Amino acid sequence: MDGYRYLVERNRLMFEFEDQVAKLKHLPRAERKAKIAGMQVELDRKVAALYSEVAEQFPGERIKKARPISDPR
Repeated sequence: MDGYRYLVERNRLMFEFEDQVAKLKHLPRAERKAKIAGMQVELDRKVAALYSEVAEQFPGERIKKARPISDPR
């Protein structure tokens, strides 16, 4: 999986999540929040799995550290 495919798949998951959340509008607030929290955990797992596929293809990228803001190079 390349970076572009990762972004497309992640966005697809996000849109599905938003659709599922919209379907819960009719539920009482406490129940809706509990269901959304469970759905968020599942979404996070799916996104992490996608990321791991991309990270395996580009192992050197994870080693790089971000430069501090004070270092403008």
